[in-house]
Amino acid sequence: MSESTSPSRRTDTREKIIEAAASLIPELGWGDVSSRRVAERAGVNTGVIHYHVGSIGELRRIAAVRKIRTFFLDRIGEALAQEDPAVAVETMLRALSANDPRDPELLLLYESLVAASRDDQLRAEIAGLLAELRQRLCDWFAERGVARPLTVAVTLTAAIDGYLLQRSLDPSVEPGPLIEGLVGLVRQQLAADGS
Repeated sequence: MSESTSPSRRTDTREKIIEAAASLIPELGWGDVSSRRVAERAGVNTGVIHYHVGSIGELRRIAAVRKIRTFFLDRIGEALAQEDPAVAVETMLRALSANDPRDPELLLLYESLVAASRDDQLRAEIAGLLAELRQRLCDWFAERGVARPLTVAVTLTAAIDGYLLQRSLDPSVEPGPLIEGLVGLVRQQLAADGS
């Protein structure tokens, strides 16, 4: 087997293509990410893209879902290392609001959500990712004695989505009131479990 077709080289090329697509989505917008532009960014021939990924639509979906997963999991990871659920919620929300509203990761998230309204497969993959996130939070809250863990997990994820969207439109929106409200909800549910 030649070096150019070795499994590790194929994986490196595929990863380079996916990263190139992920970097272009926030720069150009979902619909303007073409095979030609990805090939230019990745430094490969256009045909290589279709060999490694298939269609440009599939490539955009893979890149977007991977980056969205990383965006949320990186930010909740530190929070879920906390023992106190109220502290975890505050840590999570502060981590999510640390990014500039025009940060490429957030722009990719927004572009992907808009594209999902027209792409059933993308919608299903993002929905699955969000369901996984809610379940992970629900299980974590349940392990720490939160009375209604599903209620808290759903409220938290919906509040995060809404906050990120509002902040993209109005960067002056501060996380303080949201943190206060959600921490209060968690403390209330912890007290309800202890009564």
